[in-house]
Amino acid sequence: MKNIIVLILVAVVMLTSCDDDFLEVESPNLTDQAVWQDATLAEAFVLGLYTSIRIADKEPGHNGGDTPGGFGRGFHWALFSSVSDETIYSNDDATYLVQRGQMSPSNFGFMSTTWGRSYRGIREVNLALSKVDVPESPFEEDIKNRLIGELHFIRAFRYFDLLKGFGPVPIMGDRVTSLEDADFSELFDRRPIQEVVDYIVAELDLAIANLPADNGARATSGAAMALKSRVLLYAASPLYTETDDPAKWQAAATAAEEVISLGKYQLVTDLRSDPAENFQQYFLNRTATSEDIFMRFYVEESSSGGRAIPIERMNGPNGSGGWGGNCPMQNFVDDFEMDNGLPITDPASGYDDQDPYSNRDPRFYASVVYNGGMIRDRAYESFTPGGADSPDGNEPWNTSPTGYLMRKFMREDISLNSWNQMGTTPWRYFRYAEILLNFAEAQNELAGPNSTGSTGYTPYAAVNEVRARAGMPALPAGLDKAAFRERLRNERRVELAFEEHRYFDVRRWKIAETVENQPARRVTITKESDGSLTYSYDQEALSGKQFEQQHYWFPIPLEEISASDGMLDQNPFY
Repeated sequence: MKNIIVLILVAVVMLTSCDDDFLEVESPNLTDQAVWQDATLAEAFVLGLYTSIRIADKEPGHNGGDTPGGFGRGFHWALFSSVSDETIYSNDDATYLVQRGQMSPSNFGFMSTTWGRSYRGIREVNLALSKVDVPESPFEEDIKNRLIGELHFIRAFRYFDLLKGFGPVPIMGDRVTSLEDADFSELFDRRPIQEVVDYIVAELDLAIANLPADNGARATSGAAMALKSRVLLYAASPLYTETDDPAKWQAAATAAEEVISLGKYQLVTDLRSDPAENFQQYFLNRTATSEDIFMRFYVEESSSGGRAIPIERMNGPNGSGGWGGNCPMQNFVDDFEMDNGLPITDPASGYDDQDPYSNRDPRFYASVVYNGGMIRDRAYESFTPGGADSPDGNEPWNTSPTGYLMRKFMREDISLNSWNQMGTTPWRYFRYAEILLNFAEAQNELAGPNSTGSTGYTPYAAVNEVRARAGMPALPAGLDKAAFRERLRNERRVELAFEEHRYFDVRRWKIAETVENQPARRVTITKESDGSLTYSYDQEALSGKQFEQQHYWFPIPLEEISASDGMLDQNPFY
């Protein structure tokens, strides 16, 4: 009913190596003679295409204990949140150059590695399709169709990673390139955004037609529909289209409604009675729930691979031996409303900047570790002097630069020294809350917040369903399209925090030149002699934060431009 990606290549090897015939195959003949004539090996090859290679330092698989990366970035070291206005990464790892607007075709950290990783993956999908989608393939018809559906889904996902990173990109079609090819010129021809979108949607339609509703650990028709919803929402957004096009917003709304109409997914409300605890536990749940559409599952308590990096240690408090990690900015914290539904900037909200953590949106408590909040078995202490998690505490070089830590995704039932248990939280690629917010955005842009889609939902109803699960009151009635748009964008900010949405959202909305040029703020908390605390917000967590027009897209790596002999066009202004 839902999807868990169990992407452990070790398990694939163990599965196939038990077969004597496999062990007797000479390695030079493995690729063609063994893999594509043996259904088990061929299916293992397809399974491996859900993962991808490591290109840059601090990418998945870098230390031999974590698994290869999948789509996007997931739980590995610096998150996408730390190259946006969500978090600052305590150990840099080439994120500061992005935050400071210093990214270039030859110095881009992990940002532009998407190019090489995706095109390698696409070539491997093309190879698999050329072997699977033929009459002589070794599969029964139903298995063959399922694998064809998976391959089109994976290829669509790879192209979407390219599209949202680089904009116009070359389309390889079904070509399987080799070093013996005489002409590569078509591979350097960047196609217009709408052509790339149309190609991805066509791929997903093929995937939807071939994939089953339930597919164990792999892609399903629902997963392909969810990806189509996200792709079409991006395609309708200002960065991707020259004019506001109602037809594109209608397509995006319809794609989201098709997922809603399945009646298969619903928001999780029953893990805990308290909304904050329910929200937190949802992301720690290591089995699929009614909200999960497509997810990656990591093996628990494995020292031989199958885990993400030890995210609890990476993002834990320095007072407990943690490394700080991806630390929420004050900018992000300020965007959580009060629990009465009013933003903290509203004089009627009741917000007190000297008692800043009382009566906030329950998702704040599930997402952020703040001074005085409980983390594992003690209160977090970022105050000075003397705070255990401040620069006065243990390992001051791992102190949070913002005064906050990330709580979302972090298991608190294990020690920061439990290496074989850390890094087992699933990564959720698609969940139902996003689909509701996708619909609300598209339908509002199409016809306003009170308009009704084919499912009977209005944008108001969709957003309020998400807010109700979080224990938040409904949005105020009477908002017009523009006012609803602002509330919807903030809802995505707090609901989907750290899930690889914010970096791309502010770009597709074309508001990055505003929000990403705001100083990266921190909280400074001073413990007075009488034990009281004084909160100050006028310091920067990272100096020089800057966004310029070229940063709406990644730079194409200089080595790719050089390899094309200058035929591949660079993105503007780099």
